[in-house]
Amino acid sequence: MKASRGAILMAIVMVTAPLSAQDGGGAPLPVRLRVSGEVRVGRPAPPVVLPYATQAGHGPADQPFTLAKELGHVVVLVFHPGDFTPGSMAQWRGLRERAATLFPAGVVVVGISTDSLDTHVRFARELDLPFKLTSDPDLSVARSYGAADGSRARRMTVVVGPGGQVRYVDAAFAVLDPQSYVHLGAAIESAKKESP
Repeated sequence: MKASRGAILMAIVMVTAPLSAQDGGGAPLPVRLRVSGEVRVGRPAPPVVLPYATQAGHGPADQPFTLAKELGHVVVLVFHPGDFTPGSMAQWRGLRERAATLFPAGVVVVGISTDSLDTHVRFARELDLPFKLTSDPDLSVARSYGAADGSRARRMTVVVGPGGQVRYVDAAFAVLDPQSYVHLGAAIESAKKESP
């Protein structure tokens, strides 16, 4: 029996490969990705221009979060289904608790979901999050990254290097598995070595 194209595209694969030809001379880093045909390690990251909120309130309407403006920094895009879902609460707590070691200076962390800016403000305040949370209500950005799942974003983490290329994709991020954070940290360290 032939598998449908959609089933093939949604298959989860685990591969071990270096993030670049020269990733600092260490062991190859695991690349955990869902084959989506949308976002690939080594290719330019799709554009992201979305309104955002923090625990302080809504960001300026005329100054949305814009990935292109972050060139020169490592950017971690955290797609998640919804702010107050149990998995998202566990994931964001884990990211916040590890922020000092996982996200050194110059690393920008941005959440992306369909939730409203008001919901993001409440969520950021409840969890004391120091990150920007963007609103993607029509899933336009999630779709461009292959992170749309019905009417919500799928849990997926993407590391974009200083030059704007995708350096790491993890569509199998397990919020309670310490290895997910280890792999993410290794990808961030490798991306920091990239020249903008």
